[in-house]
Amino acid sequence: MENLKKPHLGFELLHKIFVAANIRRWNDQATPVEFLEIDKQAHKIVLAYLLAHFEILENKQTINFERLILQFCYEFFERIILTDIKPPVFHKLVKHHNKALVDFVCAQLEEDLKGFGFLETMREYLYGKVDNLEKEILKASHYYASKWEFDIIYHFNPRMYDVQNIKNAIDKQVHEYYHLAGVQRIMYEELCEIVDMFGQLRFQKRWSQTPRVPCTSVLGHTLIVALCAYLLGYDLKFSPKMQVQHFFCGLFHDLPEILTRDIISPIKNNVEGLDKFIKQIEEEAVQEKILKIVPNSIAKEIVYYTQNEFTNRYKKDDEIFLSSKKGEEFLQEIELESSDEPIFGEFLKYCDHLSAFLEAKISIEHGIKSKELIEGARNLEDLYKNKFLRRIDLGYLFREFKSS
Repeated sequence: MENLKKPHLGFELLHKIFVAANIRRWNDQATPVEFLEIDKQAHKIVLAYLLAHFEILENKQTINFERLILQFCYEFFERIILTDIKPPVFHKLVKHHNKALVDFVCAQLEEDLKGFGFLETMREYLYGKVDNLEKEILKASHYYASKWEFDIIYHFNPRMYDVQNIKNAIDKQVHEYYHLAGVQRIMYEELCEIVDMFGQLRFQKRWSQTPRVPCTSVLGHTLIVALCAYLLGYDLKFSPKMQVQHFFCGLFHDLPEILTRDIISPIKNNVEGLDKFIKQIEEEAVQEKILKIVPNSIAKEIVYYTQNEFTNRYKKDDEIFLSSKKGEEFLQEIELESSDEPIFGEFLKYCDHLSAFLEAKISIEHGIKSKELIEGARNLEDLYKNKFLRRIDLGYLFREFKSS
């Protein structure tokens, strides 16, 4: 373990990310279900992915997906720092005191983000000095994800004070982005079914057989996996194209669980033949309910992200190659092959397990623990405590977990 470097993704930033799973949205409204910030953010970036692809397909635009992800991160980090400010107050503060707010956010995150090299770019973006199509897509996604939530609240209690005014204001915000091809599709065609399916993952809780705080959803978990993969990729010096693939593969890897729910690993792994049978059911469901609805280019990407999700793979001339190489040998292979859209599946599995480990450990530190959480955390620590890659000590995040 000598001469290994600790990753720049540290415990303080991980705790801040998990804070979003405790931020309750619309907490001044009567809501039939609990809406959490981490789920809203995950829903937002899924929407942004869809809107971006429709801009490419129908409006013949060029999308910089690395920029889309980074700008999403900037907005997400700002949100978790300014967690207690209600939207109407926040918008007024932005209008009159935005620079001071942004400087406060960056000061709070300086220690956590200084190793990634994008803090000043983030500051400029949040100052409002950047205008691009990716930002417009993120704004449209933000408003539509809010509309999706508030439509549920509205139908639950349309006569509550000010509910109609809020609904009217949100609908107006969404309509301002009606020129985006994807907004038209999502609002008035069967694509809204896809958005609803992703939204449904907000209500599927992980570790559903044991109490846990925060009680993260499948959708929230996928965003945490995507963020861990993306941020750790800076230390591991992954190429920008691999970074993009890892983010979206992390985001979509649990999509098939809409149908099967979050079947726990002991059942999957210990009932003979069950895991293979579940995979078959999941693939059939994805084909029937998603791939038939979306354009072919999106369908191909979703298949690439959701099938063999933890297998090392890449594309060449639009053909998918599954690799038998592991670790740094796989990284060398994709460089030699001049591959397209490489996905380091075993690294994504590490990120998936890191998220599960943090879910267990953070609950335990809050005093909510069970045999399943304690054993789950211990088993994952044993599995990864000595893991390293490209001289980065990935085991550190398991071996030396620290409370916030």
